[in-house]
Amino acid sequence: MYWLLLGLAAAVGDAGADAVTKRFFSHLSPYTMGLARLLFAAPFLMLATLWVSTPPLDLTFFLTVAVMLPLEVTAMLMYMRALKVCHLSLCIPFLAFTPVFMIFTGWLFLGESLNPWGIAGTILIAVGSYILGLEGGRQGFWAPIKALARETGARLMLGVAAIYSCTAALFKVAVLHSQATFFGAFYPLVLSGVMAAGYPWSREAFGPVLKTKFSRGMVLAFFFILSLFSVAKSLELAPAAYVIAVKRTSLVIGVLLGGLWLRERPFVPRLAGVVLMWSGVVVIAVKGF
Repeated sequence: MYWLLLGLAAAVGDAGADAVTKRFFSHLSPYTMGLARLLFAAPFLMLATLWVSTPPLDLTFFLTVAVMLPLEVTAMLMYMRALKVCHLSLCIPFLAFTPVFMIFTGWLFLGESLNPWGIAGTILIAVGSYILGLEGGRQGFWAPIKALARETGARLMLGVAAIYSCTAALFKVAVLHSQATFFGAFYPLVLSGVMAAGYPWSREAFGPVLKTKFSRGMVLAFFFILSLFSVAKSLELAPAAYVIAVKRTSLVIGVLLGGLWLRERPFVPRLAGVVLMWSGVVVIAVKGF
C-alpha cells in the first residue's frame, strides 16, 4: 500500500501546483507557465543531485531519455495549440484517457499485465475524471466526444493523452534502469535545459516573474517536486497504469474545495465523478494485485 500513499501524494502535488499556477501565473503564455514550474524547482533539484549518488547508467537509460524528451516537448506544443483553438471544457476531459491508454502502453514498454479488477478500477477513475471535466454537465455528457468530429483541439488533446501514456511508461523504464530519487531530479533538469533553449523564441520576459512572484514560485516548486518524487518512487513499486490512474485523483481535491468551501455549483454532478474516481482507487488497492 506504500505505492498508493505515494500516488496520492503525487495527486496532492499536482493539485497544488495546478492551483498555484492558475492563481498566480495564468497571465503568462502556456510555454512560460510550464517553464516557470521547471525553473523555480531547478535550484532544489540541483541540491538534490548533491545528496543522491549516481547509479550505474546503461544504454537503455540514455535511449529512453532521448525518446522521452521530444515526446514531452511535442505533447506540450499540442497542449498549447489545443488550448488556443478549442473550448477548455471540450478538450480537457480527454486527458482522462491517459490511464486507459496505459493499460496498453504499460504492457508494450514494460510487459505489465493488469488483472480484470485493476482494469475496471482504472476505467472507473478515467470515467470519473471525464465527468469532472464536463464542468457540471452543462454542455451534455457526450459533448467532448461529439467535439472530436469538429474540433481540432479535442483531437489534439486526445493525442496528448496518448503521448502522456507513453512518456509515463518510459518514465518507469528509466527509473528501473537508474534509481527513483536520482531520475526524479535528473530528468526535469534536462527537460529544463531543453525548454530554456527554446525560450528566446517565446518573446516573453521571465525576469519580472522571478522578482514579483518569487514566494509563490517557491510554493509552486514545493508542490511540483512533491509530485515528481512521489510518482518516481511509486513507479518502482506498482504498475504504471495504476500509479497514473491514482495520480489523476488530483481533480478530486479541486472539486471538493470548490463545492464545499467555495460553494461552487453545480456540485452534485461533480460529486458523482468524485465517487467514481475513489471507487476506482479502492478497487485497485483491494483487488488490483
